[in-house]
Amino acid sequence: MHQARRARQGRVVARTIQEFGEVLLGAARGGRTVTYGELMRKFHLSRGRRISAALGEADRAEHLRGAPGFAAIVVRKDTGYPGGGYFCDLDLPVSLRRPASRSTDPRLSTEEKDHVRVQQRRIWDYYGRGKAARITT
Repeated sequence: MHQARRARQGRVVARTIQEFGEVLLGAARGGRTVTYGELMRKFHLSRGRRISAALGEADRAEHLRGAPGFAAIVVRKDTGYPGGGYFCDLDLPVSLRRPASRSTDPRLSTEEKDHVRVQQRRIWDYYGRGKAARITT
């Protein structure tokens, strides 16, 4: 009984991650951003870890195939930039990395904003050339 429920939940999660990736791919191909709120409403996700986990899964799938991922195009509605947690990623240059204690701080430095704009352009250029993303779980 429990195994069947876990298997069913696993299929739902996989389908959600696939659909989540497709929404991000559409935004990337269209040269636009998508807000955390849009994704949370569409996929019934909560703030914080749930949205971060879904975005992380979609990004990992893309990075594994050498693509730039989508994190820089997922933004806060009020700032138009990713949240502070974006800057806690260990893949960022050390000069831009934030400690976890600043993950909820929406204020960005000029350098952080410049970095995001470069990454967004990279994402839009990559996916806009017709490269197909393959989101797998």
